Amino acid sequence: MSDIIKFDTEDSLTQATVTPQETKIFNLVSEEHPILREVMPEFNFDNPPVNPNEFASALVETCKHYHGYGLSASQCGFKHRVFVMGHDDNYVAFFNPKLLTTTGESHIIEGCLSFPLLGLHITRAQLITVEYHDFTGTKREATFSGISARCFQHELDHMNGIVYTQRVKPMALQMGVKKRNKMLKNLRIK
Repeated sequence: MSDIIKFDTEDSLTQATVTPQETKIFNLVSEEHPILREVMPEFNFDNPPVNPNEFASALVETCKHYHGYGLSASQCGFKHRVFVMGHDDNYVAFFNPKLLTTTGESHIIEGCLSFPLLGLHITRAQLITVEYHDFTGTKREATFSGISARCFQHELDHMNGIVYTQRVKPMALQMGVKKRNKMLKNLRIK
């Protein structure tokens, strides 16, 4: 038995309410899977391909299961323009997300559930204003900074068929992969 997250329709950035039910945990696709490099189609709320609330809830539970801060539908093999992000019991689902404005830059190590143990220095905007639909189809705007801004931009990249390995120079990627391979080798030895 796990929990289903139901987002507050009044303010989708507030604490989510939790209803006990059985929720599916999705498998993650491998880093070579072609869906990670595809642009995801708009989520059609007039004729939804899945129940938006149930799907968002399953993404949240999957993200928690894999100890992530964000997870896109494409990382689970689904061609829906939606991702979730959050921490602890405060997750938000972003359907049809758009970046409206960006300010400043931040350059820190970033990871991805689709690329286990691969940390890469990525430059992203420090402050962003975004637009998205919540699980009811209501259009919303929000402003994020820090790790929330970084996570939103990372997951939005997934919606646009961009993986974070494309945002670094070839030598930096090569060094990151080499470091990851060394860590994986050490884990196998123990």
